[in-house]
Amino acid sequence: MRVGQSRKRDQNEPEIVRALERIGVKVHRVSSKGFADLVAWKPSHGLFLLEVKREKTGKLTKAQVKHTAEGWPVVIVRSPADALAVFGIYQ
Repeated sequence: MRVGQSRKRDQNEPEIVRALERIGVKVHRVSSKGFADLVAWKPSHGLFLLEVKREKTGKLTKAQVKHTAEGWPVVIVRSPADALAVFGIYQ
């Protein structure tokens, strides 16, 4: 990726972010190769690293596999329901 070039984001990410923000989660989008897409925090639940993937076809990149293998606690989410479940909300 060239300097100043934005990284491609999954199409389902905005919907996931909106769902999290509706329940009071603070969300920060990250643009770092191999790192989770979102840092999500709610005082009552703590901090989570969320990797957004497409519903059926999204797979971890080699850099993401390496990062999780190093012990980073990353949760893969494919839908708003997945993301809400991380914070104890089940639909």
